[in-house]
Amino acid sequence: MAASMGSHTDGESLITGRIVIALDATKDHFEQEIKQTINEIRAQGNILHAGDTIIVLGILHKYLHPMGYQMEAEPLSIFGTHKREIEKEVTKKVDTYVNMLMQSAQDCEGEGVDIEVKITAGTPVRKVVVQEVITIDAACVVLDRYLRRDLTYYLKHIPCKVALISDNLFVKFMRPYSIIDADSIENKLYFSLSKQVPLAPPPTEENTEQSVISMNYSGSVESSEIANNEMVTYEQQENSTSLEDFSANPMQERSGRSAREEMKHSIPPVIQKEQKPPTSRKSSNTPFLCIACGAKTELYIKDSMRFSFSEIQLATDDFSKDNLLGEGGYGHVYKGRLKDGQVIAAKVRKEASTQGFSEFHSEVYVLSFARHRNIVMLLGYCCKENVNILVYEYICNNSLEWHLFENTENVLDWHRRYAIAIGTAKGLRFLHEECRGGPIIHRDLRPSNILLTHDFVPMIGDFGLAKWKTDEDKIYTRILGSLGYLAPEYAENGIVSVRTDVYSFGIVLIQLISGRKAVDSVREGHHSLRQWAIPLIKRLALHELIDPRIGDSYDTYEVYHMARTAFMCVQNDPELRPSMGEVLRLLQGELEHLHQIVEQFIPHFISK
Repeated sequence: MAASMGSHTDGESLITGRIVIALDATKDHFEQEIKQTINEIRAQGNILHAGDTIIVLGILHKYLHPMGYQMEAEPLSIFGTHKREIEKEVTKKVDTYVNMLMQSAQDCEGEGVDIEVKITAGTPVRKVVVQEVITIDAACVVLDRYLRRDLTYYLKHIPCKVALISDNLFVKFMRPYSIIDADSIENKLYFSLSKQVPLAPPPTEENTEQSVISMNYSGSVESSEIANNEMVTYEQQENSTSLEDFSANPMQERSGRSAREEMKHSIPPVIQKEQKPPTSRKSSNTPFLCIACGAKTELYIKDSMRFSFSEIQLATDDFSKDNLLGEGGYGHVYKGRLKDGQVIAAKVRKEASTQGFSEFHSEVYVLSFARHRNIVMLLGYCCKENVNILVYEYICNNSLEWHLFENTENVLDWHRRYAIAIGTAKGLRFLHEECRGGPIIHRDLRPSNILLTHDFVPMIGDFGLAKWKTDEDKIYTRILGSLGYLAPEYAENGIVSVRTDVYSFGIVLIQLISGRKAVDSVREGHHSLRQWAIPLIKRLALHELIDPRIGDSYDTYEVYHMARTAFMCVQNDPELRPSMGEVLRLLQGELEHLHQIVEQFIPHFISK
C-alpha cells in the first residue's frame, strides 16, 4: 500500500476521509472532464491521503416525464406517481458515472484511495448538495463549475473545506479550511443510489458489490437494498454532527485511519499486468479546448507563426473539397491537420474579397494579442504572392448560428444558452478591458462568429473587421458589419467604440432567449428583433419572450437577468449601455455590485 499522498502537518489534515466532488447530474459530463478533476485533486498533494474515499456526488434535479418533457425532481414526484421514472433515471446515471470512473479507480487504487458514485434526486440543487455533504461528513467538497452561481450559499452552509472546478478544469480552493459556525438547513426527504466503482476491468466472478438506496429524512433514516433488491431493512444512520467532529481527538481519527489501512493491507495485492501511465502534471495543466474531443490548447504561445504555403497545402490535402468547412465574404475555410497533430481551420482569402490586405493584417495583428479561453486562437498566417491564409485552431461543433437556427433535430437547451452568454461576455470583456495595449473592438459580433466546442464553450472568431483603440478619441470608419446587429451611432455615422460591441451582444442575448433571427422577413410584421423584444422586456413578459421550442425547461431567474441585461445593452444612447465587465456581473445576478448603476439607468428606460 502506498504511503499518504500528502504529509500530515497539522491536526486538521488528519481529519479527512471523504472527499466529495459535487456535480449537477442533470447537465452533461464527459469522462475526460471528471477524470481531469480527479487528477487535479490527486496532484494538489494536500487533499487526498491513503485510506480516503472520493465520492462523486451527482444531483439530479430534473427527470424525463413519460410524456417526453423535463420535470423538477420534487418530493411529491420522487415518492409519488413518477417514482419509477426517477429510480430509472438515477440508476442509469449511477451506471454511467461508474463506467466513466473505472480507469480513475484503477489509478487511485495504488494510492489507497477508493472512488464511490452517489446520485441523489431532489431540488433545489444547493440544498440537496449541502444536506448530502453534511450527511456524508465530508472533509472537503469540490463543486462543479455549474454550481458556482450559489457559491456564497455553499460557503455559508458547508462546514468543511470548499473548492471549485474552474472552466479550465483546475481545482481552486474557495475556503481551504473548515469552519464550526456554518448555518444549519432544514433536512428534506431525497432519493439516492450509491455504488462503489470497481477496478477496471471488472472481475469475472460473481459480483458481490453492494448498492445502497437511501431515503434520508432529517439525516437519520436510511433504507438499504442488498444484492437482489428484495430484502429491505431500516437502520439508524450513524450521524455524528460535523460540528462535533471538527473538535474530535485527532488521535482517534488516526487510529481509525490506521485500522482502515490495515484492513486494506490484509487483502492480497492485485498484480498489474501492465504498468499504469504516471500522472502528468504537464498534461494536467494544459487547458482543454474541447473535453468531449480531448483536444487541448495552449493559451500562452509566442506571437503567431508564419506558415509556408506547402505546409497548409499538405495539412488540407491540397485544399480538397472534402475538407471545405464553409465559404464567407472573406473566402473559403478548410479543415486540416498539421504534422504535429494540431487540427486547424485555414481561411483562404478570395481574389475578389471585399476584405483586403488591410483586414488581413488587422486580424493577424489583433489576434496576436488575444489569448483567451473564449476567443478563437490564431495559430499563424501565410502570405504567398496574392494569396493570404489565416490559420486558426479548429473549433469542432459549428457556430451558435447553426445551433440556434439550422440544427432542427437538437434544440439548444436553456442551461447551454445561458452558459454561452456568460462565456461570450467573458471573451468580450477580455477584448475591451483586459487585452494588453488597449481595447479591441470586434465590430461584427453575431451568432455566426461565435463558434462552439462539444462542451458548448463559446469562442469569438472572425476578427477581420476588428479595430484597435489606443486613445479616447472617437473612431469613424466605413460602415461594415451585419444588418440587425449594428448600433445606431455606427449605422448612421460610422462611429465605433466598445459600446457598439455591447449593442451587438445585446442583440445576441435576445436571440439566445427567443431563438429568433435578428432580421426575419418571414415573420409577420417585419419588425426588427429589437423592436419586437423591447416592449416584452419592459412588461417582463418572459413567457412571450422565451423560445417556444424549449418549453418550460428554463430558469426564470436566469432569463430575467439575461433579458434585463439585453435591455440595457441595446439602448440607443451608447453612454447608457453598460461596459462588458458590468454586463457580465448583471448576467450572473450580482445585483449588489450594480444596484446604483441600475437605479441610474431605470428612469432613462422608462422615459424611452
